[in-house]
Amino acid sequence: MKKIFRACLFTVAMLTGYTTYAQQPAANTLREGKHNLTLQWVSWERPGKVMISKQKDGTYSVKGEQRDEKTGDFVTIDGALTVVSPKELTFNGTIRTQYSNVNQGKVCEKTGTYHFLAKGARKYWRLQEMDNCEGNNVVDYVDIYF
Repeated sequence: MKKIFRACLFTVAMLTGYTTYAQQPAANTLREGKHNLTLQWVSWERPGKVMISKQKDGTYSVKGEQRDEKTGDFVTIDGALTVVSPKELTFNGTIRTQYSNVNQGKVCEKTGTYHFLAKGARKYWRLQEMDNCEGNNVVDYVDIYF
């Protein structure tokens, strides 16, 4: 009886195309929609938002900001993400940060190709080229959350 039951389950699975993997997203895909965005100078408690949308070429557009209404400090991001792996993204575009106590309050603009990694158990990808335009070992933690 058990053999017949297993054979029936196997037949149903084959006919419907169901596998245990069918429910899982492909390894090189991102969840489309709104994601949190933070820059440590602005706030980790009040994240901004980015919109991630899949493009026809397989990359993902990403655009959004986090802004402190009181101080005017901010981070903005606008460009394209390529999924290297679930924990690694390549970004091509522009990231702008401004914090009143860093870089003499001037905007730090980075345009080009950059890398985001999710290390360990983190639930976000962090910009790896994190040096602020000021130099002096000042870094910007720009994070995009899963």
